[in-house]
Amino acid sequence: MNYDPQARQDRLLSLAQRFVDYALDRGAEAAEVSLSEGQEFSCRYRDKTLDQLEQAGSSGVGLRLFREGRVVSGSSSDLEPSVVHSLVDDLVEAAPYLDPDEHNQLAPAQDLYTGPPVELGLLDPATIVEDAEPRLERARVAEATVRGFDERITATEGAGFSAVYSTSVTAASNGLKRVISAGWQSLGADAICDDAEGKKRNGSWYSVSRELGGLMTAETLGSTAAKRALARIGASKPSTGAYPVIWDRHAAASLLGLLSSILTASAVYRKQSYLADRQGDFVASDCFTLIDDPLLPGLLGSSPVDGEGRQRRQNTLVEDGVLKTFLAAQYSSNRTGLPCTSSAGRPMAGTPGEATTNLYLRPGQRSPDALIGDVDKGIFLEGTIGFGFNPVTGEFSRGGWGRMIRGGELAEPIGEFTISASFEDILKGIEEVADDLIWDRRTVSPTLRVASMAVGGRG
Repeated sequence: MNYDPQARQDRLLSLAQRFVDYALDRGAEAAEVSLSEGQEFSCRYRDKTLDQLEQAGSSGVGLRLFREGRVVSGSSSDLEPSVVHSLVDDLVEAAPYLDPDEHNQLAPAQDLYTGPPVELGLLDPATIVEDAEPRLERARVAEATVRGFDERITATEGAGFSAVYSTSVTAASNGLKRVISAGWQSLGADAICDDAEGKKRNGSWYSVSRELGGLMTAETLGSTAAKRALARIGASKPSTGAYPVIWDRHAAASLLGLLSSILTASAVYRKQSYLADRQGDFVASDCFTLIDDPLLPGLLGSSPVDGEGRQRRQNTLVEDGVLKTFLAAQYSSNRTGLPCTSSAGRPMAGTPGEATTNLYLRPGQRSPDALIGDVDKGIFLEGTIGFGFNPVTGEFSRGGWGRMIRGGELAEPIGEFTISASFEDILKGIEEVADDLIWDRRTVSPTLRVASMAVGGRG
């Protein structure tokens, strides 16, 4: 496939700037235009059969226009100038009907990054030129591995491979010229087995990487999905009580995702964060340091410039248990007075809001096995389900599954229980963080141990 990222960047940026100029000519006092073009490939095998194969191009334009203190936005999948011009005309005409919003502004010109391009390895050329055959083979082998792993595997939802690469640009009347070409590919599989009581037990796994060579092999991925399903056979409810809970690294990452959602200036002005007035306070144990770093090369959340044109930087949200930073984009900064943190995401249309990039918990010194070995009786939590988190009060209660810990070792599988605590008690109750930080997602965490949580099961 013939694909020249630089040529596409130049063409799209020139087109975006022309659309900005047109919007200003039509009466907008300021304008921002985002354009994107890309390619997507996806396939899925199920029951030895290729049941999905798609390859398509995609494009989009997003507009944000400013007039007399009002902001109006719109989008289209068609980049033809006549279509975009018509959209601009409609938006300019609609602007007077909106309420003014003094906080909705472009970033100041002096805040924009104008230095040389920063190379972070966001696009592997091998992902662009790869033929369909090896992509199909990965999905086929992963699905076959699941089915053939153990006779107790009775079904599978299939195995799929996806590859995406795109170029996106943003130009604005404040001088913004933002250009990013990026790509990634993923491989996933699902396994289903039946336990003695006829209950279906599912296990799944996926791997995602910007580099073609960074994906887990199809055999390893299929085996992992199968093992995760088999490990849940015979799961029973634990006895109700208070237990130390060890969160495995993926369960712990979901905890960080919840926390990051309330460490934003948007959550503060919407009154959706129980931590809103707590900067400088101890909100977690002293082994808890939470960092968002967009400048780590090759990772899924990396980018050199944020969605509003500021140079990216590392942000430490919590350091040694002390709340240091709320992520803030221009709009939420204007609403709250909190400083911008170069954390704006880039929606196709509309006002940019905060978004984490590569969010992680600083690892500790000991292995997960060492943390487990310290627990005589407890819960090893492998995942949670449900929506039981109140950002205003910090109350947390979700369903979970995992294994019992007995005598410092993993024991029988458990499921259909709830774990409950206030978020503050969870964070302050973290006794130790393990050393198993692995960058396989945008939000990652080592395994961690919480001193005590209420577990609702049987009895």
